[in-house]
Amino acid sequence: MFGKIFSKELKQQFRSFTIVILIVSAFLFYYTQFIGDLKQWWIKPIPLRTDTEVILEKREKGFAIDNKDVEKAVYESMKADYESGYTLRIRGISRIYEKINNSQKQVLKEAIDEIENKSLSISYNEFEKIMKSVDNALGGNTSYSEKYYLSIFAVQGPYESEMKRYNKILKEDRVTNAYARLFADYMGVGVGFFVVFITAFTFIKDRRYSVNEFIYTSQVSSFEYVGGKYLADVLISFFIVLLAAGHATFMFYEFSKLNGDPISYGAFFKYTALWILPTIMFVSSLSYVSQLIFDNGIIPIIIQFILWIYSINMDNKFNKYIIRFNRIVPYSEFKTFENSIFINRIFFTLLSILLFFIAVKLWDKKRVDNFSR
Repeated sequence: MFGKIFSKELKQQFRSFTIVILIVSAFLFYYTQFIGDLKQWWIKPIPLRTDTEVILEKREKGFAIDNKDVEKAVYESMKADYESGYTLRIRGISRIYEKINNSQKQVLKEAIDEIENKSLSISYNEFEKIMKSVDNALGGNTSYSEKYYLSIFAVQGPYESEMKRYNKILKEDRVTNAYARLFADYMGVGVGFFVVFITAFTFIKDRRYSVNEFIYTSQVSSFEYVGGKYLADVLISFFIVLLAAGHATFMFYEFSKLNGDPISYGAFFKYTALWILPTIMFVSSLSYVSQLIFDNGIIPIIIQFILWIYSINMDNKFNKYIIRFNRIVPYSEFKTFENSIFINRIFFTLLSILLFFIAVKLWDKKRVDNFSR
């Protein structure tokens, strides 16, 4: 009977609109936040081929940049590309130098001449038009692309210090462990709220479809009934995050092939299980309990939203159910936080199990009350 309840809940959820909410929200957090960071700050630093190095100036509300410095760096890069016959191209989350042909070199020469004829005093709009035409002529996805040029020509720090940091991450984390922590941070924030749309109506739907009367009088135990639904809801949510983890692993596999640096293939799955699964379990358990207490699917969403707002700050207090670690650092800098995160995950896993059994008890009470009427 447990298996039938489990499979039925899976089918119901896959046919529901609420799973669309979770999938879309998970995708948005993954693409805009995680991949957005990868393509803003990149993974492996690249050596400069110009004399101009544009360092981002950190300010209270982000970073500042001098457009003229960027223009000069781009101009020098065009000259270096023309002289070497190679240009920087974006391949997924990697940046590699690829050979260009003579006609493409000619386009670069014309762009260089146009900039020089104006004595480097062109407007920013003119400058962007030149870059766009160069990017198109070189086949797109180059360092001159409108999407990428700022993140390529303006860096957080000098190449030597950035490369030293990368090598430390490579040695201590095989690259992917450091980025899996960032992945778990962003995805944990997303599913830490939107999973409730999957779980908040689990028992309400049964009432809507008049299933309660049958279940209340059948031989199925309360543990089987609530447990089958709980396992299905948790696994559906977990599976959606695993798909994103699989895609991230594939991206870093391509990165490893292009750059020759080894990666840990299990990193994204490991942090998904250790950091995100307890979050999914807690959201599911809490929404089950509040749903059964209030006999309403909206109240669990409101409760979860309040807890979510409280938990998304970066301080990682013991009583916050979402793990926040929004930095790319080597393991030696992360390990000071590891014990507190480990204790937090154990606590919320145990709390989730306790809440699950409370939900079983609450449903059993409803069943007895209904049967005795």
